[in-house]
Formats: sequence, structure tokens, C-alpha cells
Amino acid sequence: MRRALSLTLFIGFLPFLASAESCFDYYKFQSVEIDLHGEKQVYKSGEGAKFIGSLANKNSYPMVGGSLILRVSKLDPKSQLGNDIIEEWTAKDNINLMAGEKQPISISYQLSSGLPTGTYILTSYFLTQNKFNISGLPFTDDIYGGYATFSVEGKSEKAIKFDRSGVKIDSKLYRIFGFLPQIFSAGTETLSVSVPLKNDNAKAVSADISYSLYVWDGIDKSNLIKTWVDKIDISKQSSKTLSFDVPLSGRPVYFLKITAKAGDQRSEIRIRLAKDGFRPRLNFVGITQFPAGDKNSNTLFACYHNTSNGEGNGRLDVSVKNSDGRVLSDATFSGKITGAIDVLTKDISNLRGYDKLILSAKLYDDKNNLVDQSDISYDCSKFSADLCVKRSFNVYFFGAGFILIIIALYFIKRHFNTEVMPLK
Repeated sequence: MRRALSLTLFIGFLPFLASAESCFDYYKFQSVEIDLHGEKQVYKSGEGAKFIGSLANKNSYPMVGGSLILRVSKLDPKSQLGNDIIEEWTAKDNINLMAGEKQPISISYQLSSGLPTGTYILTSYFLTQNKFNISGLPFTDDIYGGYATFSVEGKSEKAIKFDRSGVKIDSKLYRIFGFLPQIFSAGTETLSVSVPLKNDNAKAVSADISYSLYVWDGIDKSNLIKTWVDKIDISKQSSKTLSFDVPLSGRPVYFLKITAKAGDQRSEIRIRLAKDGFRPRLNFVGITQFPAGDKNSNTLFACYHNTSNGEGNGRLDVSVKNSDGRVLSDATFSGKITGAIDVLTKDISNLRGYDKLILSAKLYDDKNNLVDQSDISYDCSKFSADLCVKRSFNVYFFGAGFILIIIALYFIKRHFNTEVMPLK
């Protein structure tokens, strides 16, 4: 079964536009609720902080292989282009949440001694398999899963930071906040990029610059294309522009992360670049119940789309396997793939009694090249113990009950035979 939903380019979803029986009947964006805040409201620079709260799965099915991504930024109330990013990191991974489960969480974080005085924002994101965006979009600055603020008392209000309003692509200003301002032509192979780095300190600094270029986003490390480094000197209360070329060959969407470090101060900026082209991508893959067979119905679903406005023919193969790799059920779609998010589904209600499953999805382009894939391992032992214990408990008592019935029937039969035995 295949259903379409209009896609806003590179955001990858607009759930409020979803029609009946679309991908969004299964995939619910912002469906893992992230409630995270600082243990204290005010910290001193260089102090150890702690973020506490919870993760709550609002879905009727489990989340498997989740990651919690945290980002600390310094609030700039005057900016209309987002806030200066200080650091982003994977705070916790291998998170498994049962349907409806709420899990407490506590994250320690070392504040840099060079953090300037001000208000800081903690934004959070939840993904599964390092690629499926469940809550928030880490490749944006404006769509997050959770949000909290805290204050820092530093030695100064001055620091180094990228000038987000001064980013230029091919010598033209390029807005890096919100919707992509431009989609480049499919034939674009290189773009020149320039980014100003400001030094508001009262003394000159020497900054180490690191660049990381990815396809699509920077969470999945397999998306990394190349890295390079640079070192620059910036006079006090001045700025210097970083200029370089970015190769864009083979993929429609690129993600560039630039980090500047000067002593105990740092700043990050991210730039997303896109061009027309055909490159299918998995948007989300899952099953509606696990362990398999606990309810009357179960559905395998796989959402997919092209990463640009272009379209082409492709193929999607999905399968459910047991722990030994034997295929229990599978489905295939072959046909046109566009920028709209479509869904392939398969009824797998006949699969019962499985505590371990492997859900596999493979997506091919119009040249039969494998362009995206995901293998998701469902294992009851990786969740709360109840998922396995409950089922083992039921099986145990069912078996015990069955044995008692056999014994009872034996004695009844024996008693009956004794009663009707004729006298000699």
C-alpha cells in the first residue's frame, strides 16, 4: 500500500498536512516528549552542570535504538537568525522505550571556564538508528524536541562567535535559519562559502578552525564526506572571514559544520546546502507492536521520499526476520519516488510469539544502486524486564497448567476404569 504526503523540501514532514492513511498514521513527529532542565537555574563558568528530567514515548509502539542529542547555545535576543551554538553532543544512546513508557534521565555536563556571562539555551532532539528524526531536527536551529534555559556567571560578557548574518554563498548573503533560501541547480559541483568569525574580546586570539562536511546531516557518522582544519589570528574586537570551497557532487543535500576554538572559548555554525537531484531516503521504519503477537493486529511500515524536488523510479524492499535471519514476512514497492513522503505497509498480524525480530529496509535508486538502508533489532531483553518476564511467566504457567490437566485426566480415567471393572 502506498500513500503520499506533500513534502516541504528537506524538512521532511509537515504532520498537520497529513491526510488519512498516510505515513503520518504511523510516524508521529515530536512523539517522544523530552522534559529536560538544569538542576540549577544559575551556574558559574567552569562548573559542572547536571540536566535532569525524563523521556516519554507517546506512541502506541516501542522506540528502538534511540539517541538523545543535546545542544547548548548562548541566547542572543536581538538575533533573527538563531543563537550562537557552543556545543552539541550525543548525551545518551541505545535508548529503548516501550509504548507509553516514561524514563527518567540525568546528564552531567562540564561548563567551559571561558563561557561568557549570559542566558543559555538547552535544546534537545531524539532520533532512532541515528537517522530517523522523532523529536526535533538536529540539522536545523529552529525545530527542536525540548527547550530549557539556564544562566551562567562568567568572567566576562565577551567571546568569539560566528556572525550568522554574514554567511555568503558565491558572494551572496545566505540565510541559515529556517527554510533553505535557495535550491541550487543539479549541475552545481562547487560552491564558494564565506563566514565571518568575530572576536569581541579585549585581546587578540588565535583560533583553531575545524570543518566537517556531511551529506544530509551530521548525526550519522557514515554521512561524513571530509574534514579539514585551519588556524587564524584575530585582532581584538574585530573579525576575520573564513573563505573556502565546498564540493557538491553526487548528492542533493549537504551539511557543513564549522567549529572555532580559542583557548577555553568556542563557537559553532552549521550551513545546509541543497540542489536538485534524485536520491531516495528512508524517513522512518517500524512495526506497530512488539513483542509480536500480543495484540490482534500488527503492521510493518516504511516511510520514504526523495531528498529533493526531483523524482525518479526506485525500489523499496522491507522484511521481518527472526533472530536467525530467516525471513518471516516481506514486501516490495517499485515505482516513482518523489519529494512527497510515501509509505509501504504490510500486515504481519500472523507473526506471533516472537521476542526477537530484525526489521530490515533497503532502498534503491533508478539505477538499482542501494542508497539507504536500516536494520533494526527488536529484542525484548533490551527493554524493561517485563516485556520478557511477562511472556515467560505466561508460558510457564500455561505449561504448568497443561501438565496438571494431563495428570488430572489420567487419574480420572484410572478412577473411572476402577469403578466399572466387573467383579470376578
